[in-house]
Amino acid sequence: MSDSVEQVETCAACGASIYPEHIARGLADHWQGQLLCVHCLREQKGGSATGGEAERPADPLGDPIELVPEEETSTVPGLVGGVKYDTKPTAIKSFGGGPGGMTAGSLHEARLKRPLDPAADTATRCRTFHCKLADAAFAHMNDQINDWVDAHEDVRIKFVTSCIGVVEGKHADPHLIVTVFY
Repeated sequence: MSDSVEQVETCAACGASIYPEHIARGLADHWQGQLLCVHCLREQKGGSATGGEAERPADPLGDPIELVPEEETSTVPGLVGGVKYDTKPTAIKSFGGGPGGMTAGSLHEARLKRPLDPAADTATRCRTFHCKLADAAFAHMNDQINDWVDAHEDVRIKFVTSCIGVVEGKHADPHLIVTVFY
């Protein structure tokens, strides 16, 4: 057991425990003759990072995170699994990426030798989509496939295959894998 006894003090405003390392790191300080914890100190200073009896660096907890006001976001009604819900639009349009990823920029149409022939009976290209086995993921994959077909008017789908398999990634969850041949 240690020979030294740690001197624990309390905040004059809320009664929270203040340890010596809190004072040393600037998390607690004296304000107008009273020892205050970081929360009460911030409240007394009105969010100011300087002032008090001892000068110290900027607020160790950093600036608070600002949220986007509700009126700046729009809702899009949807129906998944028979349940109506509202979703906020997100910046994520597709998952994956990098070498071999299924992003729109990975197709490199220019390097393909065989020309795209919508009138042919056989397929000349393919595109693979995948999603986890959940209603919301199915709806998202349907949107991805429909958006992709709408964006490529020269595509005529010849046939489609699907299977269940594990896609390597952060988690080894089973996925629905759909390959569209066009």
